[in-house]
Amino acid sequence: LADIQRQQQHDEDKASAAMAFDVKFQDVTEELRRQVALSVDSKLADIHRQKHDDEDKASAAIPCDEKLERVNEELRCQVAMNVDSKLADIERQKQDDEDKAS
Repeated sequence: LADIQRQQQHDEDKASAAMAFDVKFQDVTEELRRQVALSVDSKLADIHRQKHDDEDKASAAIPCDEKLERVNEELRCQVAMNVDSKLADIERQKQDDEDKAS
């Protein structure tokens, strides 16, 4: 009878341990699911933010390209005027030198 009681107690202990393991396993599984969901949500939010940042940069780049084009055109004009001025100075100096020589 004592052996039967020990065996019964042993079986009950094993069943109790198995149930405790199942509960702990379910808790761990649920925590992992929660962490994965949070991680996925965070990554999706990062991607969404990056997409908006990229869209904002792209829309800002258009006016920037237009401004750059205007600045380039202005610089071309200034360089052309500077070259014309220098050529005129050289032409005047040449004429002055010719006048002095004659």
